Amino acid sequence: MFALHVGTFLIFAAFALLIVASISAPTVAKIDFLHVPLNNGSSVRFGSLGFCIMSPDGNSCTPTGVGYRIANEISAIGIDAFNSAQAATLHGLTQALILHQIAAGVSGIALLLALGSHRIGFLFASAVAFLAFLIATAVMIIDFTLFGTVKHHVDRNGGSATFGNAIWMVLAAAITLFFASIATCFACITGRRRTRRTRAATGTY
Repeated sequence: MFALHVGTFLIFAAFALLIVASISAPTVAKIDFLHVPLNNGSSVRFGSLGFCIMSPDGNSCTPTGVGYRIANEISAIGIDAFNSAQAATLHGLTQALILHQIAAGVSGIALLLALGSHRIGFLFASAVAFLAFLIATAVMIIDFTLFGTVKHHVDRNGGSATFGNAIWMVLAAAITLFFASIATCFACITGRRRTRRTRAATGTY
């Protein structure tokens, strides 16, 4: 039973991390995947569904939506522009960032299954947690590809960019989901074996 509780807790932790990452800029400006400080004391913070420009006078954020023109904003803040092919690729990658919300939703389903199941139900929870792990891993790769490319471009062209807190949350969530799926599956299998041994011992006497 201890392993079951550990597995459920790990799923909950991953779910919480993915939820927080999913409400990054423009929903919550201080949660971001990449931020670029500007010379005037402002900064641009890029999230999963848009970005925000934070300044001492207030914040200005894009509407929340699937996909945004990250290359255009990099050009707008005075960094050398990406070529058209790179800009199109980056825009396509921003559309794939919706996988953050999908991964959070799937991990939420795994959590409900873990909380409401008994023994065999944990196998389903484990399977769904593993699916969430695959989705989280895919979007983590997209995160580092997209924002790593932008960071490299900004740093190479006289600017300075830093990975934000959200990208590390997704990394932690992917790792946590991997161990959660193993823990719940292992606990279910060992629990069934223990039940069989108990029944066999009872039948012997």
